Amino acid sequence: MASGFVIAIDGPVAAGKGTIATKLSEDLNGFYLYTGAMYRCLALECINRGISVNNEKEVEAILPSVDIDFDNEKALLNGIDVTERIKEADTANGASIVSVFPKIREGAVRNQQRIAEKAVHRGQVVVAEGRDTGTKVFPGAKLRVYLMAAPEVRAKRRLTQYEEQGRVVDFKHVLEEIKERDERDKTRETDPLPSNPQELGYFILDDSTMTEGQTLEMIKTELKRRNLIQ
Repeated sequence: MASGFVIAIDGPVAAGKGTIATKLSEDLNGFYLYTGAMYRCLALECINRGISVNNEKEVEAILPSVDIDFDNEKALLNGIDVTERIKEADTANGASIVSVFPKIREGAVRNQQRIAEKAVHRGQVVVAEGRDTGTKVFPGAKLRVYLMAAPEVRAKRRLTQYEEQGRVVDFKHVLEEIKERDERDKTRETDPLPSNPQELGYFILDDSTMTEGQTLEMIKTELKRRNLIQ
């Protein structure tokens, strides 16, 4: 069994990346790295300061004064736990905008790699998830998983999340939101979501009809096949 190494989980919005990555890191006693949280935190800082997330220069200008870090599963923005706040729609939408700015991505990727490197040196398994985690952030990950599901399935999952937050949203609206997000993530110029994961060597999992437990077992089986865990 390997000691410290990186598992990268990529895939479209609401494919279950966050849930699976969190539980997998717990099962492996590892370190969960939610790469998208950095962009959501930055979007939240823009919201807090009244800065438009569409204004690339203004967003870049505040970078030196923004501190984003992780403490286990908690996302910290300037030392404040914003884990729950960044799950809301405004930060999610804002993140998909600021994340396309080249300088923003460069800084975030360096920070993500730095955090993961420290954990690996401690002998931990880093489970990182995002939309380009295995292509841009950790292309050398020991296992790169592409987690996917049908748009309708993902829309239902997102709708459930909204309902848990007390939001009343129409299913058709959520489905359109999912499709628009997919298109934006796949067609952005900077580090797009992989459109050909199989050709890139990903371990592909369609969890449309799978339970969380089944998805986790499939990933663990692949890790064992690669002699990464016992």
